[in-house]
Amino acid sequence: MELQDALRQFILDKRAANLSPDTIGWYRRMLSRLLRFLAEQGVSEVSEVAITHLRAFVVSLQTAGLGPHSVHTYAGALRIFFNWLVAEEVIGSSPAARLKSPHLPDCPPKAITPDDLRRLLETAKPDARDYAIVCFLADTACRVGGLVRLRLTDLDLGNGRALVREKGHGGGKVRTVYFNGRTRAALMRWLKVRPGSDDNAVFLSKKSGRALTTRGVWQALKRLAKRAGVKGRFNPHAFRHGWAREALRNGASLADVSQVLGHSSIAVTARFYTRWADRELQKRHGQFSPLADPDSD
Repeated sequence: MELQDALRQFILDKRAANLSPDTIGWYRRMLSRLLRFLAEQGVSEVSEVAITHLRAFVVSLQTAGLGPHSVHTYAGALRIFFNWLVAEEVIGSSPAARLKSPHLPDCPPKAITPDDLRRLLETAKPDARDYAIVCFLADTACRVGGLVRLRLTDLDLGNGRALVREKGHGGGKVRTVYFNGRTRAALMRWLKVRPGSDDNAVFLSKKSGRALTTRGVWQALKRLAKRAGVKGRFNPHAFRHGWAREALRNGASLADVSQVLGHSSIAVTARFYTRWADRELQKRHGQFSPLADPDSD
């Protein structure tokens, strides 16, 4: 089978599985770059691909200046693609089975800072929709997919909670998130002025009147950050990181944070949300050390 045909069949299978357009687009971008590289090497058939080709592709990504996280993502896409070809019995074994991913640097989570969050909230306040978006992201720690898929019938304003659809095929994972009075008030203010629409989405695009997309959320936050003078992280996922880190700073347990974030296990929470910068780690050491009492000698 030719690689181009294999890619078309792979994408068709993902569409049939009801994966989101963003996920399908991600696969297409990653694998199309691989196919262009292989074509330059004179490889056009699936059966011709060897581990040496894939290692050379990884090196080409690094040479092009891609960081370890980006290269790691590409390597994951390659494994998924070739494992799918094995499952479809197009090839007997995956050439990506022994492909190593680059080591990821151990860096602190990319969270929005409390000061930047305050700036964004203040800047967004005149706009009912944008203010409600910032409040909902910051208060619920939901993923951006949960926000854009949020429907009017998912809101329980009286009890301060909502159902969100996040990960899985087409947002198939449903869980409950919680919000406080400030977010409830922001949502109620937005719903009073929300334009009438056939779309049941809570958050609508100002241009189309249809459900807001993940790109639309990003663009709204980008405009707010520019006006607020925010220089740090402000992407939708930064709010999730920010909630977790502030909760842990304030003494919440890993189990509490894991449940609020909807993680499958505490190990996931620990891996991504309990890493601290040097100054933060020193402060926490001083707080919890058995010799922290200044009167000790």
